[in-house]
Amino acid sequence: MNSDKNDAVSPVIGVMLMLVVTIIIAAFVSVFAGNAFGNTETAPAAALDVKILSNGGSNSADPQYVMLIEHHSGSSIPTSDMRIVSYYTPPSTTGKTMQRGELTAMTRNATVANMKINGETIASVKVPYLNDIARGKPGDAGTNFGEYTFAPGDVLSTGASLGTGAALVGLNDLTTQELREEYGFKRGSAVDIEIIHLPSQKNLYSGRVIVQ
Repeated sequence: MNSDKNDAVSPVIGVMLMLVVTIIIAAFVSVFAGNAFGNTETAPAAALDVKILSNGGSNSADPQYVMLIEHHSGSSIPTSDMRIVSYYTPPSTTGKTMQRGELTAMTRNATVANMKINGETIASVKVPYLNDIARGKPGDAGTNFGEYTFAPGDVLSTGASLGTGAALVGLNDLTTQELREEYGFKRGSAVDIEIIHLPSQKNLYSGRVIVQ
C-alpha cells in the first residue's frame, strides 16, 4: 500500500498557526501589562504630622481651634495633588451624626472669608494656608492651599476656629460655645484625618487626632 506523504501537512500547519497566535496574544498581553505598570503613579514618601490645638483664644470662654499639618521629612508635595479628609463623630448624648469634611484645591468651602488671624481680619484665605510669613501673609498669592508645594519644614494652618470648623471638621462653624456644646467638640475630642495623594490615591497620612 502507498502512503500519502502529505497526510501530516495539515496537522503540522495547524500546530504552527496555534503557536503563532499564542505568541502574538502573549506579546499583546505583555505590552498592555507593561504600559499599565509603567503608568502607575507612585506616592511620595513623606513624614507628616497633624495636630488640632486649642490656644485658649482671647479668653477661656472663647478658645480658637487650629489644625496644623507639619512636614517633617521626605518628598515635597504639590498641594494641588493633596486631598484632606476628616471625620468627627459627636458623642451619642448629642444626638448628632458623624461629620465629614474634605479639602482639595478645588473645594469651595476651603475658601474662608473674613477670618481673624493673629488679630488681623483676612478678606479671603484658602485653608490650610502656608504658615510662613517669609513667603507671605495668609491669603497672599502663593500661600493659599493648592498654590504652593508642601516641603520639609513647612507648616500648614487652618488659622482659627472658623477655618477649622468650616473647612476640615465638617461643622459649619466652631466659633460659638453653643455650637461646640451642641456637637460635643472640645479638648479631648477625636478627629480621624486622612491626607491622600490624588495622582496615586495613596494615603500620605492616616490617624486619629486628639484635640489638645
